[in-house]
Amino acid sequence: MAKLCVWLPTLFAPLLSCSRCSGVSVAEDRSHIKLPLLEPTSVLLDPNEYKRVVITNIGSQAASVVTQVYSHMQNVTVSLSKFFFADSSYTSSSAGVVLILKPAAVKATFYIKAGEEAVSVTLFALSNSVQDPVPGACNIEFALENDPNLHLMYDVYETTISFAPANLGTDRGMLPPPCDVKTDAQTRWRLTYDLYLYFLPEHDLTMESLSTGMSKMSSVQNIEKNGMKITSLRSNQQTRLYGNSYIGVGVIYNVIVRDPLLKSSASYVPVSTYTCNLSKGYKCQNSDGTFIYIQVLCTVIGIYGLLLCLAGHRIFEAEFLFFGFLMFGFISFVLVTQFSALDFIRRFAIMVNIGLFGGLMASLVRWRFGLPVIGVAFVGLMLGFLVAAIIFFTPLANFSLFQNNVNFWMIYVFVTLVVPTVLLPFAKALNIFTCALVGSYSVIVAVGVYSYTSLTYIILNVIKRAIHPDFAKVYSIPPFQHMDYILTFVWVFLFINGTILQFILARNRSTFPLCPYQKWKRRNAAIGERTPLLQAPEA
Repeated sequence: MAKLCVWLPTLFAPLLSCSRCSGVSVAEDRSHIKLPLLEPTSVLLDPNEYKRVVITNIGSQAASVVTQVYSHMQNVTVSLSKFFFADSSYTSSSAGVVLILKPAAVKATFYIKAGEEAVSVTLFALSNSVQDPVPGACNIEFALENDPNLHLMYDVYETTISFAPANLGTDRGMLPPPCDVKTDAQTRWRLTYDLYLYFLPEHDLTMESLSTGMSKMSSVQNIEKNGMKITSLRSNQQTRLYGNSYIGVGVIYNVIVRDPLLKSSASYVPVSTYTCNLSKGYKCQNSDGTFIYIQVLCTVIGIYGLLLCLAGHRIFEAEFLFFGFLMFGFISFVLVTQFSALDFIRRFAIMVNIGLFGGLMASLVRWRFGLPVIGVAFVGLMLGFLVAAIIFFTPLANFSLFQNNVNFWMIYVFVTLVVPTVLLPFAKALNIFTCALVGSYSVIVAVGVYSYTSLTYIILNVIKRAIHPDFAKVYSIPPFQHMDYILTFVWVFLFINGTILQFILARNRSTFPLCPYQKWKRRNAAIGERTPLLQAPEA
């Protein structure tokens, strides 16, 4: 008995030591959560708290279970082991694991754990039959052996979604088929993948909105009903996709893997992002403080653009200042970003200064030489540029043809040049249309820096493409919602009324006024002719 008392602590030391390392106690292991299939369950976890989750009511037809755990802002760890080993755990604000069921099992278990802060999480589980593919079961890139998660990263340009390939389903107790031994139609290489996204309601960054959205993207049927399909991939393609980054907009992504031979399918674990760091007041945080500069510039451009929209043809020189600023500012920002490592503030300052210089030079050329046709052609380039941007704001930009930068920019430049060339014989109309369309869009951009609208991405997508070559592989589907419909109406209203007003103001007037320098010369010449006549009686 004495020897037994001595050896017992030694025998159990590794277990006790491992429990201490993982922060899990034996007493905690007794606490568990019952999670019925297809029934979302909310749980509040204290800091570093761990819980065992038991999935119930599993039918005999199920071969595997995919679990989903998600929170609003904080990360949560999901694991197959109560000790949370690195190769059996995954940490994210949206995480899950695949549970391969044993013969005759009617329950399955996994574990969840909070981080350094308390976190409210929602749990969900759904089963897959023997005919359904197993999401992430051919993983060779990530930590989990079977990884059903979508791994998401983002920056200001793009959102990257990576996932592990799936495998064919197998019956309970059977070994899964090998992933990469053969590539024929009897292997996992016949599987296809469909990527879907769902936009949360605008200006609603709350947990309630996220929960509703996640439930709409949690199963194959719900994804097909509520999601928007971005693209499809074959098994021989890279399981990595790129979406546009819409800052401050809630987006949920998910993938459906399909078996075309068995006509079956399964879904991965949905993942969400707002493409920014949320504050506790559900606001996107701007950590570097640069956004205020953008707001000031866009506000000034919006006010100036409204004046041009309504009376641009009457204030000809002011029009050249505006369009010269836009053209030279855009070109300088692209070049400085491409060929320097300056921070945003310095690039912004260079853009504003070169833009002002270009605008003043364009105005001076008009003031001194006139050249109305050449001037209108210059202004018309901005109309062509905006028309091309509108065209590529549509799903046309997602065609594989335009994911090649050479093809994209060739067509973009072609449209930019063709529009003013076609309208140049009607120079007056070209000038008025340009002032009305570009000026009214400037108003929309000014509104967009205070209240989110997808319409700002008409020009932002072009800027991204110009300064970030990898943006070519991005699939861009804008979240067109209530505010976008309202602002589209405002844009059309301003464009139509601005065009009509400018034609009214230009009635009974010459197509283009003389330049100020020529007016000054004529005035001086007229004064010179009158002066001898006035002096004649005195002689």
